[in-house]
This record gives sequence, C-alpha cells and structure tokens, in this order.
Amino acid sequence: MASLLVERSYIDLRSQVTHNGTCCNFFTSDVKYMLSDHVGAKVWITSYQSFTLWDARTKELLKVFNIDGQVENMSVDSWTEDDVKMEFVSGLKEKTQNSFNFFQRSRNVILGVVDDVRRAAAKGSFGDDNNRIEALIATSDGMIWIGCANGLLVQWDGNGNRLREFHSHAFAVQSLCTIGSRIWVGYISSTVQVLSLGGDLLGQWIAHKSPVLDFVVGAGYIFTLANHGGIRGWSISSPGPLDNIFHAELAEKEFLYTRLENVKILAGTWNVGQGRATPDSLVSWLGSVAADIAIIVIGLQEVEMGAGFLAVSTAKETMGLEGSSAGQWWLDMIGKTLDEGSTFSRIGSRQLAIMFEELREAEQ
Repeated sequence: MASLLVERSYIDLRSQVTHNGTCCNFFTSDVKYMLSDHVGAKVWITSYQSFTLWDARTKELLKVFNIDGQVENMSVDSWTEDDVKMEFVSGLKEKTQNSFNFFQRSRNVILGVVDDVRRAAAKGSFGDDNNRIEALIATSDGMIWIGCANGLLVQWDGNGNRLREFHSHAFAVQSLCTIGSRIWVGYISSTVQVLSLGGDLLGQWIAHKSPVLDFVVGAGYIFTLANHGGIRGWSISSPGPLDNIFHAELAEKEFLYTRLENVKILAGTWNVGQGRATPDSLVSWLGSVAADIAIIVIGLQEVEMGAGFLAVSTAKETMGLEGSSAGQWWLDMIGKTLDEGSTFSRIGSRQLAIMFEELREAEQ
C-alpha cells in the first residue's frame, strides 16, 4: 500500500510543458538545485544558469528565466502540419504526412544537438562559465539568494525578479546559509563572510585552509565544513558588539600573553637546471652562513623539467600528491648539510611542477 501511495504521488513536471514530444530547453539540462520557498509557496529549480519557478500547490509552471533575469518562452514552437504543407509541399497531397514526419524528425535532431551544446557550455567545456550557480538559499524575508562562480551574490524576489547584486569577494562562492537576519557565505578561498539581509557586509575572516563547502546550524553555532574535511564552529552572534569589547580588552592586556623576539631568517633560491649539487657546494651555499640563523627558507627551480614531467606533476598536484626522487634527493642533501635533527628541524616542504620549497627552523 505504501509503494502504491508513492506511485500515486509522483508527478512528472516535465510533461506539463511538453509539446509534440519535445520539451523546453531547460528540461534537457542538468538540475543542480531545488529550493522550497515557504513564504511564497513556490519551488525553485535551477540548472547551471537557468531557473524554473513552480507553484507548490497546483504544480503549475509559473516562469522560466535565466541568470540575468530574462524570461524564456515556456512553450516549444512546433511546426504544424498546415505550415509544412504551405512551405514544403508542392501540390502532392499524398506526400504531405511523410514530408511532415521527415522535417519534424530532422528538427528534433537539430534541437537535440543544440541542447547538448548548451549543456556542454554550461558545464564549462567552453565559453564563459563564471556566472554558473554554485549555491541557492531562501531568507526569512522571502528573498532568494544565489552565489556564483565569479563571487557574485544575486538577490531575487519570490516571483523570480532579479533585484540586486553584490560583489564583495573576488573568488567563487561555494556555500550559502541563512539564520535569522544574517546570510553566511563560504568561498573557495577559505573565506567566510556574514551579510545582513540587505546585503551589507558585517564581517569576514579566513575560516579554514581550504574551500568552505557547507554550513549547518546547531546549538547556537554555525559549523563550517572545509574541503579537507575540517569542521569548525562559530558563534551565531558573531560578528557583533561583544567582539569589539573582547578585542579592546585583549589589546589592553596584550603584554601578558605576547613575547617579542628578534630572529634572523635566511632565504635562498637556486636554479639547479635539473642538476645535482656536490656536498662542498651546498656547504659553501648554506653551511657557512647558517650558524646564527633561526629560520632558513630554500627555493629550488627546475629540479625536474620536460613536458612529460610537468604534465604528471600538474596532475599529481590536482590530486593532492607531490614529490619525486630528485626532490627527495635535494631534501636529504640539504638535511645533511644543515645537520638535520641536531641543529635544524624541517618544518615543511613542497614540490610543485617547476618549484621546490623547503622551510627549516633552528633547534632550540
């Protein structure tokens, strides 16, 4: 009985705008988000750069429009048999139906190709993909907000009319969340912004070391999820008046919890040209000047070169992998030169496609 009720509740919204077996271009695109507007009793469905707006009660399609707010035709223009007769049939009545079927099939094939091209373009295969929709929320005042790949925030009313746009950060929006009279925005740059419902920027900070993928609200906090899996909680009331009070108090007592020290930092770079240095050359380069140095920063160029290596390194960087046998050789040799473990400790290193970086700190 339960499965029967589920089947009866199923509604194919696409069938409501289908004409002669062909549907509106939007419905051949991938659906990216769905949103229920409880204030206006509407359902928003978005693809990468288009919207459809439905009546939540009657399931009626109300509007089809693009990200610029331009309304698109909800019906599909279809050739009628009379039109085909007038244009393509020259007095041969017995061939009318066959001609109509031929041209209708040809037209459907062409429309299908056009739709495929549009979908590929929307996914970023070519063309300008900066306006694609990355996040969608409904706020308590009945407004709809979207975040785009170019960092743009766009405000819409409940009827699908584009009202205003805001651009307070240059990087792509990854997530949106609303609580009360505030909007939280997570960016690919690891930044979190808090805005008022009017779009005023209330505060921003670096929340993680990787893109902010999602928000969730609970127990007086907003938790952020980062791309590397990290989760952090932030007070719902921040930023607020108490933050300024805390900041002033901490600033006055800064001398109690801070300590100033003068340190010497040595920064050295070397274009090694895919070669390997001798121990004596490394000693003359680093060993002779490292005695009274606290921090050493080393950058090597062209540790490995070649189109094949660059392609593989770029792919490895994309997957979070790095390093090579040549890079490890340089790590080991620099470690021996600086007496690693006794005099200096390696804090970190990273090998990019054409750059090798290393940071070492003197043992205390």
